Amino acid sequence: MNMKSKYIAWAIAPIFLIGCSDYLETPPSVDYGENEVFATRADAEKLLTTLYAEGMPYGFCMSSSNTDRRLLSSSTLASACDEGEDVATWAMGNAAWNAGNHTNTNFPWDEDCRFYLRNHTMRVANLILKRIHEVPFDEGDPDFNKRTTGEAYFMRAMLLWEGVYRYGGMPIVRDVIDPTDFSQRPRNSFSDCIDSILIDCDRATQYLPDYYTDNTKLGRATRIAALALKARVLLYAASPLFNTSTPYMSFPGHEDLIGYGNYDRERWKKAADAAKAAIDAALASGHYKIHNTGNPDKDYEDVWTIPDNEEIILGNMKYRNFKTTSRPLVANLPTWAMNKAWGDAGLYVTFNFVQHYEKRADGQPADWNMNGGDNLIDIYNSLDPRFKQTIAYHSSSWNDEIPFINFLDGGSEKSAMDRTCHLLHKWVPRALHVNGSNTANVQWPVFRLAELYLNYAEALNEYESAPSQAAYDAVNTIRSRAGMPDFPANMTQEAFRKKLRNERSVELAFEDHRFWDIRRWRIAGDEGVMKGKFYGLRIRSTDGNKTHIHYEPYVFEHRFWNDNCYLYAIDQKEVNKGYLIQNPGW
Repeated sequence: MNMKSKYIAWAIAPIFLIGCSDYLETPPSVDYGENEVFATRADAEKLLTTLYAEGMPYGFCMSSSNTDRRLLSSSTLASACDEGEDVATWAMGNAAWNAGNHTNTNFPWDEDCRFYLRNHTMRVANLILKRIHEVPFDEGDPDFNKRTTGEAYFMRAMLLWEGVYRYGGMPIVRDVIDPTDFSQRPRNSFSDCIDSILIDCDRATQYLPDYYTDNTKLGRATRIAALALKARVLLYAASPLFNTSTPYMSFPGHEDLIGYGNYDRERWKKAADAAKAAIDAALASGHYKIHNTGNPDKDYEDVWTIPDNEEIILGNMKYRNFKTTSRPLVANLPTWAMNKAWGDAGLYVTFNFVQHYEKRADGQPADWNMNGGDNLIDIYNSLDPRFKQTIAYHSSSWNDEIPFINFLDGGSEKSAMDRTCHLLHKWVPRALHVNGSNTANVQWPVFRLAELYLNYAEALNEYESAPSQAAYDAVNTIRSRAGMPDFPANMTQEAFRKKLRNERSVELAFEDHRFWDIRRWRIAGDEGVMKGKFYGLRIRSTDGNKTHIHYEPYVFEHRFWNDNCYLYAIDQKEVNKGYLIQNPGW
């Protein structure tokens, strides 16, 4: 077998060893080479699936070793930021991110488990773009070559973006090279990388449909997904981490690798325009809309429990049939929630994050008292409806099997390792049995429409000197679905920014946005974000009644932050080859 054939066999085969979506099938024979793969539509399509299985973002941890490892025992990035606390001491979210003990060699283990794989996947994208025109016309799928071209452009943009927001400027590779040659090319500037990504997004929109009516194609890139990616890229690029003349760390002579090197207000305008274009296209398609049935006590939860609902623009469908007793959900759960004697002990929510939830009645901060109080249940009942659809707390219902969670000492659901009294419920559908006897399909949302409204509101506010009506309308669309009051009128730019960031934290909670938002906003070093005191609650009954509860906030740990973590270190083994410049502080 020649080297080219060996590469094709390697690129296609491994992804089929894991659970995949409906359109992933058995790969071509390992004896196939490039010519054979592009000889038929069926075989070319199997190569295309490599891009999705290896390149599509996926937030859940599915393994302790493979390319979907993530943070080992953490199911999302929640425990690596101020959203959560993994009580398992071996969880990488706690061990690496909250203790500030990263090195210039451990990021592929600490979070970016696809660091090396991304080069291989980029080669697949470039190979498809080079040779897809050779695939003979197949009347069974007459649009295959055109659509696949768009999918490859989209995934090439996504792959470069997955590197850029982690590391800054990375090598732009648009030809078919050996994966080992990627680190023998110099880094391109941040600006050039953004331009390259945007070009590929625009190209993708020329080839892709707005949506698919064939269920076997769900989970593939669409024109709306390409517009959503463009909107996200421009929002990040306009944000303080990159859109500045004063980078997060001194980097003489190389500032163009970690940002633009100057501030340009017009970048916010481009981000706003891109978000608006994506929203308009989504709505005009007649296929996408904010999921809002008028039931604010359930609609938000439906967005993450009902796969392919009208709000999901693109979801990763790589894995199916989740159980409470296996990955990824087992990493979220204490033993009582999965009826097992042993587990990862649960993903709990910090009190720092709980305080983001406002009062339902007036949208003001909740009535928490840092000295404690006897009104815990009253406060819970006063909160934004999304709180009860996201977090399990004392007196809440887990599901029909556990209608009352008792987090009091000695309570049935009290874990000795729980330090916050707030357990993450999101991602665990209430229909799942705690004994793992049934399954549910839980879809990772790569893009959903709510994000675009929040992107639009943020970019408009940063561009204008005061929030425009369009910015209010965008964020209030999300508030309305949640059953929350509109933003108050006549807010200053700063007040709108603060409240919008809070809204984004709540609406996109535990979807791996917060981890990156606090970086692009350059607030990770603020007290209580990724640095300083982190709080949980101690609770007790005031009179023996399990609904008469006294609460007391307390500091369960101090976390550490170093500014060099605003961008990752490139694996030093690659830097040592002499072509890639290491990021500052590493």
